[in-house]
Amino acid sequence: MVDDGIVIASDTRSTFIDDSGKQFGYIDGTPKVFVQSGVAFAVSGLSSISGELFNSFIARNDYLLARPVNEILLGVMLGLPFKNSTNVLLISAGVSNGQPMICGKNPTDPQLCRGEGFITNRPSSSLSRWLISKNGTMPKSADAAAALHQAILESSDLDTTVGGPISVLHLRKSGGPVWLENPPYDRGWKTVCDIVSDYRKGNVRIIFTNSKGELDRNLNATCPF
Repeated sequence: MVDDGIVIASDTRSTFIDDSGKQFGYIDGTPKVFVQSGVAFAVSGLSSISGELFNSFIARNDYLLARPVNEILLGVMLGLPFKNSTNVLLISAGVSNGQPMICGKNPTDPQLCRGEGFITNRPSSSLSRWLISKNGTMPKSADAAAALHQAILESSDLDTTVGGPISVLHLRKSGGPVWLENPPYDRGWKTVCDIVSDYRKGNVRIIFTNSKGELDRNLNATCPF
């Protein structure tokens, strides 16, 4: 929360994992924050749903973002056929009864909504220290954006599944939403196999974790020629 609304930030790395949960590659630049009519939805720890990318899922179910902020996640969860995982966090943000609100939910715990502070998918000591330094005053959007950016960079140093350009969105109390960093770029992808197809054509890079052979074997098993 900031003095003039809400700031949301995310990395843009999506990891490829096999059936055992082992990571074999990643791609940067995939959107994880979505905004519509002054309401935002963000996802962490999940970029596809049974092969469909999250941007396609949201586009097909855009009515979800027309719901009140504290009802969006419950509606989204009904459409997500994924296994419970503590690494998955869904966030909704917007204005409720004239006041900014942000809600968070993972698959196993009750939804948490608040009108101050912050919600993250991982503990962040730097964010906690930064918020304490504000002495109870609402921070400016630019300061919050910088603090969130730094927290994501710190997380990426410890976790290879975090990385890529950082996207930052400012939901303003008055006026439309503003992208402060790296607005999402629509490549026309709707499924994981769309990404793999562009990879095979040399149009996009998928970085292997251990070897290119392992990457290609897994991609071929997921998306046969």
